[in-house]
Amino acid sequence: MNNDSILQVSNYVDGEMDLQQQKDFELQMQGDAELREYVEQYREATIALKTRFKPDASLDGLKQTLGNLNKTHFKAEAKVVSFKSYTRWISGIAAVLILGLIVFNPWKKSLYDEYSTASNMSVSERGEGAQTNLEKAAAFYNKKDYIAAEKLLAKEYAANPNNSMAAYYYGITLIQDKQEAKARGILQQLYQGESAFKYDAAYYMALSYVKQNDKANARKWLKNVPPGTSNYAKAKELEGKL
Repeated sequence: MNNDSILQVSNYVDGEMDLQQQKDFELQMQGDAELREYVEQYREATIALKTRFKPDASLDGLKQTLGNLNKTHFKAEAKVVSFKSYTRWISGIAAVLILGLIVFNPWKKSLYDEYSTASNMSVSERGEGAQTNLEKAAAFYNKKDYIAAEKLLAKEYAANPNNSMAAYYYGITLIQDKQEAKARGILQQLYQGESAFKYDAAYYMALSYVKQNDKANARKWLKNVPPGTSNYAKAKELEGKL
């Protein structure tokens, strides 16, 4: 929408058009579905704006102050833009911002976060004595400090690549750290093996592609998660969404 169209919509919804302008605009809407949709969205946004914000008690005082400044500092013949116009523009901007929050919803979870199932890393503790790197990594991982966990898991994986637990969670921390390609190399090796993490690795291979919006490869790997495994239901649901 260009600025003129936005102003027209604002004037129409706010009742600022005369009868002929209103008729012309409604005729224009009949042949423009996008314009009709925008009018409806703007109307909903302004309603949301009114319900979320109470009138400012100092508004009348601000009007009076601006009026006095205008009389004192500007010549009588100067063009004066009404305070109502300013408030309409401000309301329009606020409404557009609210509409953006409604449409794009920055607080909504990504598909990766929504379908991530390995929220906790469980390691059997050895009792008294110094913690192992794996135990320390689990503590960081469970606090969602994936960078700290990644460093410790990297050491554990380098020392023992056959440790399937270390490999699995190391792969996940790499995905969290935006190192998807490196994570896939580790997770694919797990999938090709016969450890308890085989199909969990396939699921996270898919999620690594979801994180990069590569739907084709994500669907391909979701099909490698068979019925009866822990992530099968989630895999089928996610495949449907993709």
